Amino acid sequence: MAVDMNQAEIDEFLLGQPTLILCINRPGKAPLPVPMAYGWRDGAAYMHTLAASPKVGLLRRDPIVSLIAEDSGTGYFSLKSVIVEGTAEVSEDPDVVAAYRRIIDETKPDLVSRRPEQWPAQLERFYQRPRAAIKVTATRYKTWDFAKIPR
Repeated sequence: MAVDMNQAEIDEFLLGQPTLILCINRPGKAPLPVPMAYGWRDGAAYMHTLAASPKVGLLRRDPIVSLIAEDSGTGYFSLKSVIVEGTAEVSEDPDVVAAYRRIIDETKPDLVSRRPEQWPAQLERFYQRPRAAIKVTATRYKTWDFAKIPR
């Protein structure tokens, strides 16, 4: 279709979005949509979260997920969106968490520049808690870029 994006356009778009929504399956309930900061590299999204987070247990139970990043722009013809279907891998290895953090920092320099020089004490304690790394490898994309619609 005329509004589809190719892989280069998908990569460029995902590198430009600061967050996405991670949709996690829950048994007997609606999927859990969670906003996440992420890095994007080689067809995979890299994230981290608290190891004790419920999303970690849910991902271990069912690693099939969807991600959505969208930019509504200022009008109908500026809508762009990418839905990624994929498989999540979770690791609590501190080296893996550190590696994924580096990927986020390298691919999303705007996120790095928005971090405060010093975190408030409450956030500092929060980020000292054990972390889990999440990698979602894309298996399928659904995209649209309404700027491509002939007018």
